[in-house]
Amino acid sequence: DVVITDPPAFIKRKKDIKNGEAAYRRLNEAAMRLLNKDGILVSASCSMHLEEDNLQNILLGSARHLDRNIQLLERGSQGPDHPVHPAIPETRYIKSITCRILPNS
Repeated sequence: DVVITDPPAFIKRKKDIKNGEAAYRRLNEAAMRLLNKDGILVSASCSMHLEEDNLQNILLGSARHLDRNIQLLERGSQGPDHPVHPAIPETRYIKSITCRILPNS
């Protein structure tokens, strides 16, 4: 099984971080519930105010809440059609994490 989550930006402003992270958590928990054992989840975000490490922590927390584990397979970022300007960190906003969802052993 493969489930891909690629919602619109849930965090458009810094003041939206708390609510946006909760929305990503709910979405990813719902996606994990759809997967059979050893299913693959691709979780993407285009929210500039969501750091990649925070997305990973959301996935870890979602898995723990469902009594599951994740195995990180790949981290992704935006392609050449969305160039990153080294002096403007806000231009690096697209991120994804691909992981295998495992039962808690």
